[in-house]
Amino acid sequence: MKIGVRCNPLHLKSDFPALAHWLAENDFDSVDLMDVDADALAAATQAGLVPGSFDAPSLAATLSPDEAQRAKAVADLRTDLAKAADLGLKTLFACFVPPAQDKSKAENFEIWKSVYVELVPYAENLGLCIAMEPYPGPPPHYPTLGVTPEHWRAMFEAVPSPALGICYDPSHMVRLGIDYMRVLDEFGDRVHHVHAKDCAMLPESQYLQGRLPLSFGRPEHRCSEGWWRYCIPGAGEVDWTAVVAKLAALGYDNAYSIELEDHFYMDDADGNKRGLTAARNFLRALP
Repeated sequence: MKIGVRCNPLHLKSDFPALAHWLAENDFDSVDLMDVDADALAAATQAGLVPGSFDAPSLAATLSPDEAQRAKAVADLRTDLAKAADLGLKTLFACFVPPAQDKSKAENFEIWKSVYVELVPYAENLGLCIAMEPYPGPPPHYPTLGVTPEHWRAMFEAVPSPALGICYDPSHMVRLGIDYMRVLDEFGDRVHHVHAKDCAMLPESQYLQGRLPLSFGRPEHRCSEGWWRYCIPGAGEVDWTAVVAKLAALGYDNAYSIELEDHFYMDDADGNKRGLTAARNFLRALP
């Protein structure tokens, strides 16, 4: 198993070369890049790490309802993708949160389709793939596209290219009540990247608020809505032995990137290191 790390939640990301060096010294294999950045790639490679997914800030506005803004974002993303291919990168991390969150998902899907019916084949021709993150987005609208089997069926029908796929993160599926193993049965051949993150259910909070947002105050934990919270692998509901075995049977051989959104390890760089180490130890011990 290749174990990697997603940088964006970490305090450690402020010094990427130092982070890459620490990861390499502590039995990690891969690191996701925060941008299409030749210097970051060089730092990762020099440390002996394999690049995982890469982010592209230009992606955010590709779903803008403003045609001029959308056209500029699409042109910028094409440039980012071409640069990524030149650098030898392979997997774009895509969280499709529409800027127009007052529109329905069906309306925003039509915007997405108009853009990505052309962008996905462009990426495919460059040897790239796109991995959609199933984070549902912020309340109250939870606007993200590419989150549920309903979305994926519609998106893969509209854009059948195998370059379009999923960043498989079972923590989101747990909180949404989606069968994360059935997802692998139906969409396993579309898994282009994996986030090693878990979700713990909090029964007392669920009794108090159900599966609704809190009416008074804030959740006790960060990365939580009170009745659930994200956590490191092994501290939540996911059967990682089953997930890893299924992905191996499907031929998945890329990294399991730890996304550290666990309240207990988010305060500072030392906490980040403890959380990453604990997650790594759990994953390494899987059969």
